[in-house]
Amino acid sequence: MAQASVRPLGEELGGAPIAGLDALDAAEQQALAAAVRKARQRQQALLAQAFEAALAHLPMLLRGPVRKILLP
Repeated sequence: MAQASVRPLGEELGGAPIAGLDALDAAEQQALAAAVRKARQRQQALLAQAFEAALAHLPMLLRGPVRKILLP
């Protein structure tokens, strides 16, 4: 049962399972996976804000082309 709950956490971490995660019970692993997911979402939001703040330092005519170049 522990292995099944480690899988979502491993997927959230994006790699091979970290040694010792199987010592956590299922609820702790799910809480950790949720915390990692929330932290990644917050990081992406903050990076988007920082990107927009950086673009604000460019002249208005350059913002669109720079955004198209830097964002896929």
